Amino acid sequence: MRPRYLGPFIVLARNRGGAYIISELDGSVFDHPFAAFRVIPFFARQTLDLPPLDKLINISETRLRQMKNLEVADPDNDKDNSMVDD
Repeated sequence: MRPRYLGPFIVLARNRGGAYIISELDGSVFDHPFAAFRVIPFFARQTLDLPPLDKLINISETRLRQMKNLEVADPDNDKDNSMVDD
């Protein structure tokens, strides 16, 4: 359980609950949002030239919109997790 750093990632959006939707630099989007306290801000010294969003990510805009409309603040917390049916 040592702390470790994974990244860098691209922040695509922030959902209604305050969690971030992130993707890898190759365009693969994580299937669940990450709580804000898990994301460490990084300020690059140089800018990265990225292709347009629709050509970068590997999910549809409809799925991205669904993830943005979730009100999940911390997907790891069971009481806030509205993506799992009880």
